[in-house]
Amino acid sequence: MKEEYEVVSHGTAAYKLFLIRLQYRTPHVHKELEVCLLLDGQVQLLNRGRATTYGAGDLWVINPFESHELIAERPVLILSMQIPLSFFAASYPPLESMEFLLPPPEDPAAGDLAAAFLEIARSYFSREPLAALHCAGLIHLFVEQLLRHLPCRRVPEQERQSSARRARRVRRITRYIEEHYTEKLLLTDLARELDLSMSYLSAFFKEAFGMSFQSYLMKMRCEKARQLLLLTDLSLLNISIACGFSDVKYLNRGFAEQFGCSPRAYRREFKQEAGARRQRSVLTTQEFLSPDESRALLEHWAQP
Repeated sequence: MKEEYEVVSHGTAAYKLFLIRLQYRTPHVHKELEVCLLLDGQVQLLNRGRATTYGAGDLWVINPFESHELIAERPVLILSMQIPLSFFAASYPPLESMEFLLPPPEDPAAGDLAAAFLEIARSYFSREPLAALHCAGLIHLFVEQLLRHLPCRRVPEQERQSSARRARRVRRITRYIEEHYTEKLLLTDLARELDLSMSYLSAFFKEAFGMSFQSYLMKMRCEKARQLLLLTDLSLLNISIACGFSDVKYLNRGFAEQFGCSPRAYRREFKQEAGARRQRSVLTTQEFLSPDESRALLEHWAQP
């Protein structure tokens, strides 16, 4: 999905923080280390072949190029920081060869880490002249806390090189599917694009994304269909065509598997809900809050 959040200017800093409301995020990867703090709601994180449920106040870390998926019954509010490991190249070079292991929601250090993370966010969105410098310092101290309190391991150089090649392939795969999901798309097309055998690509895809190629494609198409159902008056036929389904029956079948009801019922139920629940922010896959909105919310979540 095209990123549309507004980035606060911190000079040449490569990191970014943002508050986001979302209900579902398809499996995806990004090149930065990502730290997330759930401020409101309950969300399920699918990562490394397992599902972990987090509640308000819980924090998790996603390594660069690590596929993950987020699922919630209702829109949740997440504070996220994405930062390239190169940011720490001068201060702590070994970090580029470190890999964090997913902490459980009940991790005893979570409270202190959450408080430190909220302080970073307050500094990031601050209008004070020295806020950028203060923020950079807080980030370094925070990552030190992560290394001290969260399980992690040192990745051997050979494995790092292999992971880099794997990451480039994952990025090519996700980009190709995003560009072609509206068309008839087969694993053979992707294998031809990547110059790989079908058997190898099938195994690689399942290992990298935790699901088959067809399951990933179905999830993406159903999420696109969900948005069109709620944001437009298009017929089911036109929605199925726009999202790459060859027939309405395949849209119905996939949608029922993904959301537990038919597309028609999903649209009808939404139209019957109260007006406040019918805002665009609820309908989109993800809504990035503006800096002003973020500042206001952080005043509530993190007292000075």
